Amino acid sequence: MIVRVSVPSRVHLTLIDLGRAGYRRNGGVGFGIAAPRSTLAFAPHPGVDLRALASCSYLPAEIASLTERLEHLMGQRQLTQGLRLVEVQLPARHAGFGTGTAVALASLESLFLLNDVSVSPAYLRAHCGRGGASGIGLSSYFQGGFIFDAGRRFNPAPIVGSDATDEVREPPLEMARLAMPDWPMGVLVPPGASAISLAQEQAFFAQRLPLPDADVFEITYHALFGTLAAIHACDYAAFCASINALQRYAWKRAEIDLHGPTVRACAAHLASIGCDAVAMSSIGPALIFWARDFDAAFAAATRQYGPSAVFRTRPDNTGRILSHD
Repeated sequence: MIVRVSVPSRVHLTLIDLGRAGYRRNGGVGFGIAAPRSTLAFAPHPGVDLRALASCSYLPAEIASLTERLEHLMGQRQLTQGLRLVEVQLPARHAGFGTGTAVALASLESLFLLNDVSVSPAYLRAHCGRGGASGIGLSSYFQGGFIFDAGRRFNPAPIVGSDATDEVREPPLEMARLAMPDWPMGVLVPPGASAISLAQEQAFFAQRLPLPDADVFEITYHALFGTLAAIHACDYAAFCASINALQRYAWKRAEIDLHGPTVRACAAHLASIGCDAVAMSSIGPALIFWARDFDAAFAAATRQYGPSAVFRTRPDNTGRILSHD
């Protein structure tokens, strides 16, 4: 049997509570998008063979870490069947699409499917090693939609990104999941912008955090009373206003500045050609954009940046698709 998994990408709009003290740590808002997708196929194998990930810019240490996690679960759950990754196609890594979480969850879920063992989404979330900073990708993998994540209980330890977290001892708390309205949207991967390395991300977190209370309160207000409420009310104007506000304040502004003038110039150009809102996903550099006259804005963006950098997408409200043959 071959298990096939097709996973929508996730857009991460912002982390929320990055302060010195409080009730919770991290949290965030984001949603699934139908394209680009991560597609993987797994075949039965005596052990765990994920070497095919090297073709998608996975480093040897990353492959080894995920392999060890699956081997540990095989032993812990006394699974007799391993798996081999036989096909894989991923969006650009470290561009803001959540591929690390998609690959980890797809690998774990396929391992149990090949062993005909039923496990819950909660179990997979807790054992995939992801969600160190945000639970958006963990939630959108299973059901898609718009997610409001309240992070985990406050911990005074230094704040680090998901890729710098080896073990997640308390899964993020999903507070709300809503169907994302089908507002036309596009993706621009800014030409010339480079992915942020793990070392750069770690240094960035160490230098910029924790945030002052006033910044945390402002981000929380726009995420909760702006973005979440606008999705619930299907209020496009309020949604766009809150998205643009999140780009201007504290954390997201600093993430955008990591890329120098490149990403900011692209966002400004998208606004100039009629886009109502532009958001950088996660630590970037991918930009998501919305426009009432979407066809005109999309055509102008394509003329400016070329068809390889710009593509249409739409919300995903269903999550991963599993099949087997």
